[in-house]
Amino acid sequence: MAFNDALWSQLPLEVIEQILSFLPMPDLCRFCTTCKTWNELINNPAFSVLHVRNRNKHSPFIAIHSITTSILNGPRAYIDGSQVLCFLDISSKKWYSVKPRDGLETSFLFDPQHFQIVAMDGGLVLLKALKRTSKLCHHESGCIQLCVWNPIKNMKIILPCIPNHNDSLTNFVVDDIAETFKVFVMMKGWKSRVVNIYDSVMKEWKTSSKLEMINKRMCIVLQSIVFQNLLYILLDIISDDSFHYELWRYNYIADIWERLHFAEGCFVEPLEDYIWKNGMFEQFVVSGERLFLTYESNTPQHEFEVHEIDIQRRSTKVLLTCTRRHIMRFFDIDVRYFPSIQVIGFNKSLMLVFNLSRNIVIFDVETKEINLEWPQLPLRKLRVEEKYSLMGKQMNFLLPGTLK
Repeated sequence: MAFNDALWSQLPLEVIEQILSFLPMPDLCRFCTTCKTWNELINNPAFSVLHVRNRNKHSPFIAIHSITTSILNGPRAYIDGSQVLCFLDISSKKWYSVKPRDGLETSFLFDPQHFQIVAMDGGLVLLKALKRTSKLCHHESGCIQLCVWNPIKNMKIILPCIPNHNDSLTNFVVDDIAETFKVFVMMKGWKSRVVNIYDSVMKEWKTSSKLEMINKRMCIVLQSIVFQNLLYILLDIISDDSFHYELWRYNYIADIWERLHFAEGCFVEPLEDYIWKNGMFEQFVVSGERLFLTYESNTPQHEFEVHEIDIQRRSTKVLLTCTRRHIMRFFDIDVRYFPSIQVIGFNKSLMLVFNLSRNIVIFDVETKEINLEWPQLPLRKLRVEEKYSLMGKQMNFLLPGTLK
């Protein structure tokens, strides 16, 4: 039976604070408008700390940011008014969304012709400026400008610039208990063999020690991820007489590199022309303290695979294989070209989303079952020659007062 207004008004403020601290972010945003007292309570930094502690006791959200772009006019040809920030309550399977017409317009909108989302974690989003700012820094090649953004608080933290790399990989890790974050940036064409690391506590960039490799002519960074407080990097190694993959990890606290030796054949062997005509590894994914790697082949069957990496046993295995026919049935779309599937890990499952469809596919990594009954993405239907540009992560959004 629901409480009536009289009963709520008689409750001590401390009790109300405890009750509200267990609610998910969408409900808190709504309850801010209940009365002035509740609004002040929810926006109090002390309540933010309490909410961070208690929210772990209820199911988190999957957050997805979408921008609709034109296929014909290039990846940055964004359609005006197409931005949507949506998050899925995993327990109730209910989508919430914020669109440009809604009240939080200024909180999350940015110009995608000038900024790009490169990572999300812990309720924060990492943006990268697409234009180099060579006149504003001392780096001869220009610099990369990164910005940490809290969509709910409308807070932006501009990070110190770092030397520009034409093609780089970025990882972003938030500790919302300690209210700190770290950013990792490395070149894909990894001549320097170092990682640039930003620590929000020190408020400065530092450079890792150099990864020492013997008899290697060239290495290309394919993918990277922070897993169990270590940075894992998948490299395509080009040595004097061979082409092969190597998996390395970096302990950024001790500044130590380590190569993980896997049995031969654990990874799909790259082609010697390193153009990846047959396919390539696309994305590291973490789900339920397990590490996965996706692979997409550019064969007529358009196969999509999910590999699990067992760090302890130094082995890999294929958990999921989807052919072109599977992809067409799952996402109700004709695969006209190389598929672009984004995978988001949550609990002990993987969520698969496709840049040409609103459908989502859930794969249970324990039972190996596929579930197609989850609700569609709350996005408008695509018109001809449009696609979604999607970025997602399992996380809760942060209240005002968190990560100042």
